[in-house]
Amino acid sequence: MKRLAIIASLSFLMTTLPAMAVERSGNDLLVDCTNLIKTESIDSVSKDHVLGMGYCIGIIDGLVTFNYVYESVLQAEGHSDLLQMCLPQRISTRKLATVIVNYISDNPDQLHNSGQALAAQALIASYPCGGED
Repeated sequence: MKRLAIIASLSFLMTTLPAMAVERSGNDLLVDCTNLIKTESIDSVSKDHVLGMGYCIGIIDGLVTFNYVYESVLQAEGHSDLLQMCLPQRISTRKLATVIVNYISDNPDQLHNSGQALAAQALIASYPCGGED
């Protein structure tokens, strides 16, 4: 029985490791979000660029969604002062991509760091809350 549990656990880990291992640098995100900003029509874009632009959009969507959920939870618990990022109610993905590109471009010594972390830092720096309720 113990052996079966170990095999089941290893099987689970083997199927989830590839998804967890994807880590792209700030340099990758800079290229991907720059391509997104500059693209007017998807028709003339290569498959690689489309995938990269999708990565940029996914990072932004994930951060925005997480932030709104986090904001709702903190407000419900009376801890709005803990918020670090206060995004406008209506803001385009292209605008957020521009904020991220500008932040990464202004911090070239950080290009080797996680693209996800740099995107979060860019949005926190550009849209701070100031500890207001």
